[in-house]
Amino acid sequence: MTGRRVSAVTAYTAHREWASRPPDERYASVHALCEAARARHARIEERATETVDLRTEALDTDDLAIRNTSGRTAALTHWSFGQLATIASAPPSYLRTLPAPIASEAINYGLRQFARDQYQLFIERTAPWTVHAITSPRYARVQHHELAGRVLDLMAQHPAWHLPLGYKDGECGAERVPSGAYLGDRDMFLFVVDGNRDLDDPTDRTHAGLFRGFILRNSDVGAAALTLDVFLYRHVCGNHVIWGFQHVAGFRRRHVGASIQTAWTTSLDSVRAALDADTANDRALLLRATSQELGATRDAVIDTAVRRLDMSQKQAAEAYTLAEEHESNPRSIWGYVQGLTRLSQRTPWQDGRYVLDRAASRLVTTVH
Repeated sequence: MTGRRVSAVTAYTAHREWASRPPDERYASVHALCEAARARHARIEERATETVDLRTEALDTDDLAIRNTSGRTAALTHWSFGQLATIASAPPSYLRTLPAPIASEAINYGLRQFARDQYQLFIERTAPWTVHAITSPRYARVQHHELAGRVLDLMAQHPAWHLPLGYKDGECGAERVPSGAYLGDRDMFLFVVDGNRDLDDPTDRTHAGLFRGFILRNSDVGAAALTLDVFLYRHVCGNHVIWGFQHVAGFRRRHVGASIQTAWTTSLDSVRAALDADTANDRALLLRATSQELGATRDAVIDTAVRRLDMSQKQAAEAYTLAEEHESNPRSIWGYVQGLTRLSQRTPWQDGRYVLDRAASRLVTTVH
């Protein structure tokens, strides 16, 4: 696993997935997701093709299909249509507003300009054919079921790891069911926590404990990089907002080149070792973060936050006030980070929350 770093994963990452996934992309267990991913892998294959062999045609349904030189046609998904349009140097969003015959002509014109480029089709093995992705020859797939299988291995050895409960089908107030396992036509997302092996957080006046979790995301169609992020947290709500979220470490790799296969295997082995381990290392990190102070006074802490984190004076002061209300030592790195997290959760705009969560993660990386 790479060293600690600033991550795009925040306290709201799992919440956005919980709120937006349709029912057919939600799975009640990692095992169910793994089996669905395995079945998907069995019915879809990669085929190399050159754009000279591809043309589009309009269907009676006003949709577009790909037709190769043999006359065989294959449907396009929303995602693969966008990729094909991009290859043809045509704006996908604009083409979707046009009648299918006109959009087809525009794409075919663009394809003729790039006729010698080779691509990979990610396509159904048998009819009726659907193209799920059109990627470059350098694109390297990591299969969803392989990743989910590694998570199942971890859960088999340590049953404390599990999907957190969430309101069913993204509806607040509904029955709580195991949630956080999602598989769609673009990506896989897993949110797994260990809510049984807690460590003492001396800054938490409620003495609820601090726990570990991780988020794993992968795409086999080019929609997202392979990422795995490990974090500490205090509580997960039914809508999958993560309270007390503190990013610890992560791995991110684009699907380019054969080296990704070695990289993700090595990194997951490192993550596995970290997640298998007891909480001693996490406890040591926490103790260092609670003992190191950003300044001797409120003003000194705020000045340090403004200087180190590129925050406004107002935000830095608001974070300190929240830390002072809820933490035993708001001057410590850990106490102030909790203030930033609380401020993030009160911020109405996603961009603003991301900036604050990123600042909190950056501050945790300064612990030594």
